[in-house]
Amino acid sequence: MQRSDARPVPEGLPQLRVGAHLAPEDGACLMEYVSVLAGKPFNDHPSCTDPTLATVARLVNDASTEAGRPLLAAFAPSLAETGSSPDARRTAAVVRATVAATQAATDTARVRRLRRGAERRYDLVTSAGTLAGLARRLDALHRYGAGRRRLELSVLALRELPQEQRDPALRHALAAALAAALPPAVDPVPEAAPRPGVPHSSSST
Repeated sequence: MQRSDARPVPEGLPQLRVGAHLAPEDGACLMEYVSVLAGKPFNDHPSCTDPTLATVARLVNDASTEAGRPLLAAFAPSLAETGSSPDARRTAAVVRATVAATQAATDTARVRRLRRGAERRYDLVTSAGTLAGLARRLDALHRYGAGRRRLELSVLALRELPQEQRDPALRHALAAALAAALPPAVDPVPEAAPRPGVPHSSSST
């Protein structure tokens, strides 16, 4: 579901740029931007954001075009509301949502394999039994291993889209990941994140 207006973002924040930065004066990736917005120490992994979702945000930031990257700032207020202890179910949900959004934009054999793997992982950690419990306890291995790799390959697939499709698809993937990390009552999708193929309105910047 799309919001009718973007989340308000204060003026005077860093300019969104590729990569990591030493200080806000040098610019900021999306997660560094979130750290400034939330009043946290300047870094790309602030405690106010779920770590798996932060990975998606960093990847999307770097894969976006110079024209599309500033639109990601509309996600920052919601990204700052997802911090909590890592949870295997939420990790799997964020990965699954990101891969599913990628498949909606580019349904290749590689992306379908990523989707199957993400669905299997989600089914495992949300089920009962000894194996499910073990998988949940070892979530860090998945989060920094197979889960991260699925996110990297998904965003890479979106980065390879034609330029006019890339930014909308990347924003849609980030919106999907954010929706998976937020409580159900929170609407995660700012107007700046249209679905692929839907023109972006200049009123949301």
